[in-house]
Amino acid sequence: MSEYKASKGKLSFKGDRDKKKKKKRKAEESIEEEGNQEGWVFAETQEDLIGPLFLIFNSEPLSCLYCSEKDHSIGVQPLPPGKQLTTIEPEDIASVFIGSRIVGSTDRISIKTFDEKYLASDKFGVITAEREAIGPQEEWTPIIKSDGIALQSIYEKYLSVDEIADGGYNLRADVETVGFCETWKIKCQARLRKKVKSTKKETKPISEYEIEQIKKYQTWGGGRVKTSKEEISELKKAKKEGNFAEALLDRREKVKADRYCK
Repeated sequence: MSEYKASKGKLSFKGDRDKKKKKKRKAEESIEEEGNQEGWVFAETQEDLIGPLFLIFNSEPLSCLYCSEKDHSIGVQPLPPGKQLTTIEPEDIASVFIGSRIVGSTDRISIKTFDEKYLASDKFGVITAEREAIGPQEEWTPIIKSDGIALQSIYEKYLSVDEIADGGYNLRADVETVGFCETWKIKCQARLRKKVKSTKKETKPISEYEIEQIKKYQTWGGGRVKTSKEEISELKKAKKEGNFAEALLDRREKVKADRYCK
């Protein structure tokens, strides 16, 4: 297998867009704008962990997960001093990994090295990257925390970093709880990060909702519908009991009958 050489310039990946390409149709431009950012940003959701990843350990100086280009071993290496966590980006392919979702799973991923091998942990917590196929030991469950992301193995142990006597770092996955040494700062490419759409529904006052329903289902009588506090309380109670729609229907029928009685 040919050796990879460290790149001193900005890394590029398969699928990167050429800036000179023609513009997309207007219908696609709004979608393009969301993914138009450049550089590396912190992963915030599990969706962000699909694609190129840069796993940083917040040591002093900063360090990162890497795969040796010489013997393809997995470890943690210090990054150049003076680098800031918010702005640092990978400078060589050995520190870039590819996250992929495990088929049939919604919360587990695999992590692949530059030489097409998968990050794995055995039952003793020994970390390797030797296999080209995914098995249970190559599966990881990301645990999203406020201060970073923890990676849990199939044995329910966490990927952890230990500082050893000579100032280096030891990588293992035999820790049962998440602490500082098990928390990673993971970065993904900004252009690939998916923005989570808000699912929060707009809530309207009961009285306003009722008027909207009357407008929709029967002739609007010039805004003459008035709802008292007692009636609002009854509607709220009906909503809690699960018969809100029936209560509104009864009130529409009453309003309609009152119109014809005048």
